[in-house]
Amino acid sequence: MPAWFAVIDLLWIANPSVLGIDARHYQRAANAWLGGGNPWAVTESGIAYASGPHTLLIYFPTSVVPIELSTAIWFSFGALAAIWLVRHLQLPIWWVLFPPLLHAVWNGNPQSILVALLVINTPWAAALATIVKLYAGLQLLFRPRQLIAAGAVLAVTLPLLPWQLYLEEGLGVANHLTTAWNGSAWRFPILVPPTLLGLWVLRHRGGEWLSIPAVFPATQFYYVSSVLPLVARRPKLAMALALPVPLMAPLVVGLLALAELNPRLSRPSRVADSGVSA
Repeated sequence: MPAWFAVIDLLWIANPSVLGIDARHYQRAANAWLGGGNPWAVTESGIAYASGPHTLLIYFPTSVVPIELSTAIWFSFGALAAIWLVRHLQLPIWWVLFPPLLHAVWNGNPQSILVALLVINTPWAAALATIVKLYAGLQLLFRPRQLIAAGAVLAVTLPLLPWQLYLEEGLGVANHLTTAWNGSAWRFPILVPPTLLGLWVLRHRGGEWLSIPAVFPATQFYYVSSVLPLVARRPKLAMALALPVPLMAPLVVGLLALAELNPRLSRPSRVADSGVSA
């Protein structure tokens, strides 16, 4: 498995130009907002900023330092979060090489921080997760109490953020559909209903960890890192989801849901939550 992960990781490590690109991009977007500009007009390598308004808040503290230092800080936070996540799940350290996770770290994206917060599994961590990435709310649909706490925090910060610009920019997704990896069921919308049904079947069997990469529109490959708590003890699933192949997450949802509905298709150790979710 380490070799399998490492070979796939070479796909982006061989392209050093993207090292820390998201950390730089997000900080530049936050700086534009703080300066009275439109963060969704900020581009990096021709790609427009596409995250939600609340993500801008976490880059506020580092807006006072040079962009190079801010990029290094957020890259380091992402790497430390990935290491903490792997150790918290009691996995060998080489699991940091899990391709979607390393992809997030390499790009300097806060996705690894998001997954770590979801694994902590407390109301305050859930609230922080939705600030880091608004789409964390999709996974919190599986945790209603934490969703309420996150919603309360989002409501308090609502007046501070440029929601009108966000709506005008199509929720950050409209212009992103053509540039995103788009590996979820939304690649072919006809697959969305059966994938949602599969997630419902798996709602007590780890479905929450598959929800974001399976059904969120305009997914990037690093979104798949959210499955780590589910696949940590399931090497075949981990190896499959390590592949940067669109529709892999919806396919896994479908297969696991079928196995759940028909015990004859599953082994004695059926899909189970890793013990870190509610």
